[in-house]
Order: sequence, then structure tokens, then C-alpha cells
Amino acid sequence: MTDVTQPDATITPWNLFVLAACARLGPFPQVHLSPRIAGRDLGIALRAKLPMEPSEFIVATVDHAIGAIPCPVVLTNRRLFWFERTDDHPESAKGPTIRGAAVEYVLLGDEIIAKAAADGGGGVELDLGGGRIVRTSSAAPELGLTLAETLRELGEASRAAAPPRVEPERARRIAEALPGIVEADRRLRSFGADIANFHADLLAATPSTFVTYGIVAACVGVFGVMTATGVDPMTPGHGDRLAWGANDAVRVALGGEIWRLPASVFLHGGLIHLAVNMWALMNIGPLVERFYGNLSYAALYLAAGVGGAIASMATPPARDSVGASGAIFGVLGALLAFLLLHRRAVPATVLRPLRSSALGFVVFNTLLGAVIPMIDQAAHMGGLATGFLAGLVLARPWPAKRSTRGLARSVVMSGVVAAVMVGVGEGAVRWRAGTLDARDRFGDFARQIGPAYRRFIETAKGNQEVVDLLNLGEEADAKARLPEVLARLDRQGRANLTDVGRVRASDPKLQQVADLLASAQREQVAGIAAVQKFEETGDRAWLEGPDGFVNHVAASVHHEKERRELERAYLGAEGLGDLEGDEEADER
Repeated sequence: MTDVTQPDATITPWNLFVLAACARLGPFPQVHLSPRIAGRDLGIALRAKLPMEPSEFIVATVDHAIGAIPCPVVLTNRRLFWFERTDDHPESAKGPTIRGAAVEYVLLGDEIIAKAAADGGGGVELDLGGGRIVRTSSAAPELGLTLAETLRELGEASRAAAPPRVEPERARRIAEALPGIVEADRRLRSFGADIANFHADLLAATPSTFVTYGIVAACVGVFGVMTATGVDPMTPGHGDRLAWGANDAVRVALGGEIWRLPASVFLHGGLIHLAVNMWALMNIGPLVERFYGNLSYAALYLAAGVGGAIASMATPPARDSVGASGAIFGVLGALLAFLLLHRRAVPATVLRPLRSSALGFVVFNTLLGAVIPMIDQAAHMGGLATGFLAGLVLARPWPAKRSTRGLARSVVMSGVVAAVMVGVGEGAVRWRAGTLDARDRFGDFARQIGPAYRRFIETAKGNQEVVDLLNLGEEADAKARLPEVLARLDRQGRANLTDVGRVRASDPKLQQVADLLASAQREQVAGIAAVQKFEETGDRAWLEGPDGFVNHVAASVHHEKERRELERAYLGAEGLGDLEGDEEADER
């Protein structure tokens, strides 16, 4: 706890008068009177280190905000403090530029005017004279008038030979409360000094948090490139997620695609998923990065992300997973590790709320994951545990001093963490490979092929619609509709052909099943193209010839029949007869 000189607690007539005068502000909800002023009521004033004298103490605060920053008006027993914006760009990305101002009561004039704020945004302005304007964004007109009257009274009394006498009984009650007011002021000033010093230690230890911003940029950039290539920004399909590097037990353990473990940390399952994770990371990441330093923070973030991916991969059922949430839980775990190791070095006024917030976040999300099946609880818990353990290893002394020796230690310990993660990952992959069976392999395949198969059936059904329109011959409605139907089926068929081409099965026989579906879809697209040629030329060979619509449809049906037979044979050989004919197996 920072040592702050305790204000003079002498019960003087002036102090009694100031407290009595300010008491009239108490009924307004925007006003906070000592000793009931909390740290949150002081806002920016806690970090501003108000230049108060040893005998000076805070009497009242009036709520005010500049942008989203609490900047209250502060009344002490000697002065009025306030904050004002100095920039002309309220929407600046860096936020408003704010400065503090103060005036002693003895310098206040007799004409203090309260009026509605000139900017029309609500609140009240107090014109103190001499170009000094005090703004209170939360004040109602009645509060503005009462505050102006109080300041005029304090100004007049401070210039008099002696302050006005306070009614004896009221003076007695104030005198009894004054020691508590002074003690509350001491605690507030100590709290503010602790926060200011702690903030200075953070900036000195790690001046820039570029790693957090780099991670956010990487995640957003990857998502942007995905959507630019045609991936659905709200709900990317299973095939798209796998194509871009989603974590998948079958691919990692049986296919040897270990690169998916770190890659999946930078992928997200939609815009909302990305936004929530990046919001959480931007809220907690910079603080933890300043605690650990840039290099160690990067190491523990990646370790936690991979640790979460390993836990997800190793936990049945086999399914794909993406997202930075495991790494973010790891960042929270590292924060808890740091606060545990440095519980005596971090001021209690800082440690307690940080620890409570981190634990609350973990408990809430753990309970949420227990009731929502789609949340990857294994990744969260794996990331949390990895981040906590990595945090114990990578934590540096606090307050931290930047030095070559400290950097060397970060390099060595980051290497140790990386080596451990590689070893754990290899062991987990070998173990998981032994637990996966044919049902898992087919389940992975079905999740990929299922949506593409259903789209193939939809486009194949369109062949009958084409036949019906052709049979209507020269009817005007049929001739108008046919080009539209052909264009739609051609577009859908080609898109689905691309999706089928992305299917990667862990078993060669299942890959043959996918290849046959691709052949069936290719013939269907060729048949539609033949009808389009017929429409252009009128040559019936495009309908009935060797390269015509009828032959392409027959070839498509033949390939689909081969696909079904090969899949049936595979399921029978592997003892998976219960899945035979189940074209919705991708939902398992």
C-alpha cells in the first residue's frame, strides 16, 4: 500500500461550514458526499493525482463524463477541481484529450451562472467568470442552480474574516462524522496513488502491447480472406472450416496434419464468434502482455491455444473446432498465475478486483459450456490449464525491469514451454490415433460429404424440371423459364462440384466414394451445359446424341449407383451396417 500523508483531521469552523454547505447537494443522485464516495465515483481523478494539500480532503463529487470516461467535478474543503476536453475531435480513435483545472474558493466571484450546456447534449454549465466553464453532463437544472449557490456561498465565506457559524446541533453531528470523512479520504487517495503507481509500473515494464494487436489483426485478416474467397461469413460450412485448417481429431491423429493445432486458433466459425473472441482478447490481453512482456506473452498465448486444441482433439467425440477462445482462457489462466505468484507485490486494491473478475469469467463460461453442447468445453479447459502452467514458468519479477538478462530469460523459458508443448502434442496425437476407429473415420467423412450429397440430390432433381420444360416445346412460359432454370442448375452444380473437391477422407476407400460423387455431379453439370447448347443451336444431338443431355444424366445416375454400392460395401466390411443408407450421418 502506498504511504499517503494523512490530512489534518482538526475540527475547524471552516471545515464544519464547508461540510454543512455541501450537504445541500446530498439529495441529488448525481452527487456523492464523503464518507460515502467510492473509488468508481472519482473516475479519472483517481489517476490524476490531484494536487491536494496535507490538510485538504474531498467533500463531494458530481458525476460527469467526457466520452465514456468518468471525469467528475470534485469539491474539497479548499478548492473546486474539474476536467475538460482540449481536442476538437470527439470521435478520435485515441479518445478525447483531457486536462484538469482547479480554483480555490477564495478566488470565486459573486456571479456564478448556471445554464444549460451549450452543446445541446444535456447537462449544465457553470460559468465561474474569467473564461472558466465547469460542465456537468449528468446534472439536472435544479442541481446546477444548487451547485452554483453552494460555490457562491463558499467563495463569500472564504473571503470573510471568519466563516458563518453552523447551528450547534448540526455542527456536533458533523464534528462526529469528520474523522470518518478524513479516513475515507485517506483511503481514496491511497487507492488512487496505488493505481497510478501500478499503471506506471505496467508502462515501464512493457511500453507497447503490439502482440495483442497483432493477434487480433491476424484473426481478422484470416477471416477477411476466407470470406473474400466465398466462405459464408456467418456460418462457414464444415468443409470450408476443414479446408482452412480447422482442428479435427481424424485429420490430426490419423492424417498427420498436426499443423491444424496452431492454425485452428486463428480461425473462427462466423462473424459473431470472431467478434466475441476479439472483444474478450482486447479487454484482457493488453494487461497480461504488460505483466509478462511481449515475447513471453506471445509464447503463452500460442501454448494455450495449442493446449486447448490438443484437449479438443483428444476428447471424444471426434469433431472439428476453431477459434481463439482456448488461447483466451489461457491468457486468463496466466493472469491468475501471475496474481498468485505476485500477490504481495501487486497492490490489494488492484489484485482483488482483477482476481475476482478473472475467476468470475472462468466460472460463468464453464457453467455456460456445461449447458450449451456446441461450446468446446475441452478447448476452454485445456487452454486455461496450459495458460496457468505456462504463466507460472514465464512470470517475471514484479515490478519488472527491462534488461538484456530479462530478455534472455524470456527466450529460454519460451523455448522450454514450446518444447514441452511439442512433446505433449506428439504424445496426445499418438494416444488419440489408437482410440479412433472406423466409425470415427466414417463420421468425419460423412460430416464433409453429407451437405454436398444433399445438394447433389437437389440439382439432380432439377433434371426432371428441365425435361418437363422441354416437353412443353414452344409454349411461351416454358421457353421463358427454361434459361433461368438452366442457369440456376449450372451455377448450383458447379459450386457443389467445388465443395465435393474439398472432401479429404482419411481412408482411401472413402476417398473413392467422394470421387464417384464428384463424377456424378460433373456429369449432371455437363448435361445442363448440353441443354444450353441445344437452346443456342436447336441441334437435337445435344439432347439425344453421344454427348447429349440424356447420356450425361444416365452417366450421372450410374456414378451415383456406384457410389452407393461402394459406400455400402465399406460400411459392411467395417461393421457399420447401422449407418447404411443414412445420408444424414454428417449430423452425428
